[in-house]
Amino acid sequence: MRWVVLVILFFGAIINFADKSIIGLAAVPIMEDLDLSYAEWGLVGSAYYWLYPVTGIIGAAYADKIGAKKVLGVIMLVWAVLQFGVLAVAALPLLVVYRILLGAFEGPYSPIAYSHADKWFPPKLRGFANSVIVSGGTVGAMIIAPLLVAMITMLGWKVAFACLGAASVVWAIAFQFLTKETPVKAYEKAKKKKKLEKIRLKDFGKLLVSKAALFTTLAYFSTYILVVWIAVWLPVYLIEVVGMSQGEMGIGVMIIGIASVAIYMSVSSLSDRLFKKNQNWRVSRVYIVGASMIVGALCLASIIIFPNPVWAVVAMCVAKGLTYAILPIGPTIMINELPERGGLMTSILTSSGNIAGILAPMVTGLIINLSGSNEILGYNLSVLFMAVLVFVFAVLFITLVKPTVRQQSDESVESQSAESL
Repeated sequence: MRWVVLVILFFGAIINFADKSIIGLAAVPIMEDLDLSYAEWGLVGSAYYWLYPVTGIIGAAYADKIGAKKVLGVIMLVWAVLQFGVLAVAALPLLVVYRILLGAFEGPYSPIAYSHADKWFPPKLRGFANSVIVSGGTVGAMIIAPLLVAMITMLGWKVAFACLGAASVVWAIAFQFLTKETPVKAYEKAKKKKKLEKIRLKDFGKLLVSKAALFTTLAYFSTYILVVWIAVWLPVYLIEVVGMSQGEMGIGVMIIGIASVAIYMSVSSLSDRLFKKNQNWRVSRVYIVGASMIVGALCLASIIIFPNPVWAVVAMCVAKGLTYAILPIGPTIMINELPERGGLMTSILTSSGNIAGILAPMVTGLIINLSGSNEILGYNLSVLFMAVLVFVFAVLFITLVKPTVRQQSDESVESQSAESL
C-alpha cells in the first residue's frame, strides 16, 4: 500500500505543477491574446502565490486533524472547477483572479503530500519518498512540457487548461478509492486519541525561530525563487534570449526536467544511505544538501558568463538538480522538529518558501522592463540575483542548522511500519 500511496501522490504532484507551469508555457500566446506587458505578466505570475502561503498552512493543519484523503480530495476537485473556468477568461482581471484562486487551493498539496508520505515510510526512506513527490513536480512542470506545448498549439491555451482540470477529477477518484489514510497500526493508535495535543503559541513561536527551522525555511525560500522563475520565466527566456522556437523550447525544458530529476533523486538517495549508516542529521541531511545548493548556485551564475545555448541548458540541468535537493530533504528536517504535527511543520516550510512566489515574478518583470531595450541584461540580473541568494542561504544552512536528535532508531521505525503493513 505504501507504494500505491506514493505513486498516486507522485501523479498528484504532476498535476499540481502542470497547473503551475502551463501558464509559463502558454506565456507568449496568452500575452498576445490579452495584450499584456512584461510587468502585467509578472503580476499574473505573482498572483498565484498571494494566498498560497496562508492556505498551505490552513489546509495542512486541517489534514493533520481530519485526514489527508478528505482534504486532498476536496482541493483537487476545486482545481478541476478552476481549470474549466479558464474557458471564460477574456481579460487580465479574470486571469489574475483565476491565478489567485488556483494558488489558494493548490497551496496545501505539497505539505500534505510530504506529511502523508512520512506516515508510510521509515526515516531511511523518507528522503527518497519525498524526492519522488518532488520529481512529480518536475515531470509536471518540465518533462511533459512538449505535450503541454503541443496541446496549447493544437487546441489553444484555454482548452489545454481545461484538459488539466479533467486530469484532476480522475486523480481525486483514484486517491479516494485506491489508498488508505494510514498504515493499520498507526490508524489504530490514532483512533485511541481523541484529538491532537494543543501547542502553546509561545512554544511554537520559539520552535519556528530556532536555527534548525528558520534556516531550513530560508534555504527553501531561496530555492523556491528559482522554482518560480523556472515556471514563469524560463520558457520565455529560452525563446527570447536563447533564441529557441516554441517547439525547441518545449524540448529544452523537458531535457532540463529529466536531468534535474536524476540529479536531485541521486542526492536524496545519497542522503538516505548516509543517514541509514550513521544516523547523523548534520552529515547526511544538512551537509549533503547545503553543498549541493552551493554548487548549483555557481552553475546558475555561470550562465551569465557563458551564454551559449547548449551550456545554458546544461547549466540549468545541474543548477536545478542540485539546488532542488532542499525540496525533498527540507520537509524531513522540519517534521523531525515536531513529528506529531508533521503536516503543520511542513506547511510552514513550504508556505514560507512560497512567499518567494509572490515576489519573484513581479521583480523579474520589473527588472526586464527597467532594462529597456536590453532585455538580455534584465534576464542576466535576475539570474545573478537568484544565484547569490541561493549561495548565501546555503552557506547559512550548512553553518547553523543542527536538527534535533531523536532517540527512536531508524530500524525500530521501519520495523513498526513493516508490521503495520
